Amino acid sequence: MDMPLPSPRARFFVTAAILAMLAGANATAAAAIPEEQARVAEGKKLVASSACEKCHAGKVGGDGSAMYLRKDRKVSSRAKLVVQVARCSSELNLGLFPDDEAAIAAYLNQSYYKFKD
Repeated sequence: MDMPLPSPRARFFVTAAILAMLAGANATAAAAIPEEQARVAEGKKLVASSACEKCHAGKVGGDGSAMYLRKDRKVSSRAKLVVQVARCSSELNLGLFPDDEAAIAAYLNQSYYKFKD
């Protein structure tokens, strides 16, 4: 059974609807970039105010950033990074909220880990 082809007018409207959806998806992705950058900036401030690198310096020396760059690091994914930040917050009684911990993880991921997942 052969199906009739849609009219040119119908094809135009379908194409226009698809393009509108794609444009909306691109706008959403573009809006997420400044939001993520704000989150990373907040994470950087929280790392400094929580003295994360001072604690790490006591364990690995230097400025403490070697903790993030060492070859035998325990953190091997973004999910494990979030868990590790929460563990540090809890063990050191930092009183960070989950959003704060997520911001710290976003900063550390962008600056050191570079996980895509």
